[in-house]
Amino acid sequence: MPLNIDFVQILLHMLNFVILAGGLTLLLFKPVKKFIAERQKYFEDQQKIINEKHIENENLKNEYEKKLKDADEEIAEMKQKAKTETAETAKEYIDTAKEKAAAIIMEAEEVAEERKIQILDSAQTEIGELVVEATQKLLTESASAERTHELYDDFLKKSVSADV
Repeated sequence: MPLNIDFVQILLHMLNFVILAGGLTLLLFKPVKKFIAERQKYFEDQQKIINEKHIENENLKNEYEKKLKDADEEIAEMKQKAKTETAETAKEYIDTAKEKAAAIIMEAEEVAEERKIQILDSAQTEIGELVVEATQKLLTESASAERTHELYDDFLKKSVSADV
């Protein structure tokens, strides 16, 4: 054996190395590789779940935004309807008030006309009384025809100017 090399020893060391490498592969490498694969699969599954949740959240967000938009439109529609109803109600109140005002004015005109007729009647009554008084004065003061004509003419002028 040259250089003090024992080939059997080398073969035995190689055999030990192969057994050790095979044992380590079976005992450590495969379980670690299996563990890493499972861990990688777990994280991929988690990533899929996160992506699905993200998509679901986006869909919910879009749905809520749509509902919010619909609610805003409905609120705007209700406001417009309320404005319209308020305007109609106000118009009805104004029309009713105008009708009542017209009725009050007509009633006031009728009362004024009746009052005018009463005043004219009372004026005619007073004129009649004045005529009677004037006639009595004429009869008592003087019975001259000229004087009587003058008094009647004055009376007629005064009554005509009072009517106009």
